[in-house]
Amino acid sequence: MFKQKLLYLTLCLSLLVGNLFATHSIDFEHGKWSFKKINNKTCSIFQVPTSEKGDYTNRGAVIFYVFKEGAAEYVRIDAGYPYDSQKYVKVTIDSKNYQFFGEDDSAWSMADDTVIIKALKAGKKMTVVGYSKRGTETTDTYTLIGFTNAYNSLQQDC
Repeated sequence: MFKQKLLYLTLCLSLLVGNLFATHSIDFEHGKWSFKKINNKTCSIFQVPTSEKGDYTNRGAVIFYVFKEGAAEYVRIDAGYPYDSQKYVKVTIDSKNYQFFGEDDSAWSMADDTVIIKALKAGKKMTVVGYSKRGTETTDTYTLIGFTNAYNSLQQDC
């Protein structure tokens, strides 16, 4: 049952993200939290990392999201490569670590997403360490300055 729900959620969010990038111009300013309204019930805030490190030659878009769909909220990371599903993705917010699991090129929180959102609101810096299927380690750094304002916009405008 959990896997069916996760598959459904992944499919829905993938369609929403595809719609977001296909029909809206996006400002890919590194380190800036952006807000996008997809429809009256679905919105997201997102950021491209301030720095990306790793020994790779080709990598897709790297983005950290918080989606709001009705009353539900979801945290998601797109790595720009397929994650190694045998390794956890480590997310550090200030000095506190959280485990995410990777599926294809996205990672999802293993904790309640509200716990992650609360930490994001209180934090200043987030680091994401992940591993590709080829074994490449990547480290992406995000600023959390402005996250609370972006999150408040998500609550008010969606």
